[in-house]
Amino acid sequence: MKSRIVPLMRKEALHIRRDPRSLYLAIGLPVIMLLLFGYAITLEVRHMPVGIIDQDGSAAGRDLIARVTSTGYFELKMLSADFGGAVRALDDGTARIFLVLPRGFAKALAKGENAPVQLLVDGSDSNSALIAIGYLSQIIQTYSRNILLHRLQAQGGTLTSLPGVDLRTRIWYNPDLKNSYFVVPGVIAVVMMIMAVMLTSLTVAREWETGTMEQLIATPARPFEIVLGKLLPYFVLGLVQMTLVVLFGRILFRVPLKGNLLFLLAVSCLFLICGLGQGLLVSVVAKSQQLAFTLSILTTMLPTYLLSGFAFPIASMPPIIRTITYLVPARYYLAIIRAIFLKGTGPGALWAETGPLALFALVIVLLCARKMKLRLE
Repeated sequence: MKSRIVPLMRKEALHIRRDPRSLYLAIGLPVIMLLLFGYAITLEVRHMPVGIIDQDGSAAGRDLIARVTSTGYFELKMLSADFGGAVRALDDGTARIFLVLPRGFAKALAKGENAPVQLLVDGSDSNSALIAIGYLSQIIQTYSRNILLHRLQAQGGTLTSLPGVDLRTRIWYNPDLKNSYFVVPGVIAVVMMIMAVMLTSLTVAREWETGTMEQLIATPARPFEIVLGKLLPYFVLGLVQMTLVVLFGRILFRVPLKGNLLFLLAVSCLFLICGLGQGLLVSVVAKSQQLAFTLSILTTMLPTYLLSGFAFPIASMPPIIRTITYLVPARYYLAIIRAIFLKGTGPGALWAETGPLALFALVIVLLCARKMKLRLE
């Protein structure tokens, strides 16, 4: 068996070496994708264009405006004393949200009364709107709390003299709530899956189109041996890709790696086999490089990006879609790699994700061998 697999591996390695541009692309593209995805994809909202209608014109109002515009989350685009131009600014996107300070704002605060403020929000982008409302609500609540504290201190009291709920928050695993800590491990999973499928999606289809498949059919190699002979060289190349992506994630984005490196390598190998096997299966079925490339994109990029939990929480999806996500290997690997990076979780706590991933790897290789037809039609 070894005497038949090794020549097949050597043949596939020659294909890789004789096309240096594709080799450079296969090594460099994952790093480029990591940089683009890592810097471009963010769950935060920054520099949201905001307009402010200050009908009060008081020092208290100016203090609140300064707090809003100094956070970095909002960028002041319009400051007016009336509503003239506000509707037009919301229509053309000059401002996405308006903060309205009504007349009597400072007087109500001075009397110890509630001072209402109004938010006018462009809800066409509901996600950004909800995040922006949350930011503004937190700023206003902090401002209100400081006013109450100053008033109590002036009267000789303290904030603790008032009854209420004392909420003390302690954040684990990502204390600074850095967006990159959550996004980059997910990007690593997406990049690995896409590149793994793309590496092998053209291998068998290329053999059919160039006419060299007849030579493979004439050899005594069995389908399973041909599958291994084609997968192993790309498996080594995939390990190089994975190493580069993980290193760049650690160095550029400073994502902590708290877990066991050998465990990360082991589950990454399983995930890599899933991706390479899926690409090879597409190549076996398609028999056309153009069709194989198209199928590899459709069956990899969309499910990995949309159904793995990378972009959208799986728990928020409809029941039917949640059921489909169990067929996406990236769903399991994404949960594993985030737990290894941020929590330092070991194999004992991740068997529910590692088991299905290993099963996927075994099934996909056996399915490739079964679909590999060593006869001319």
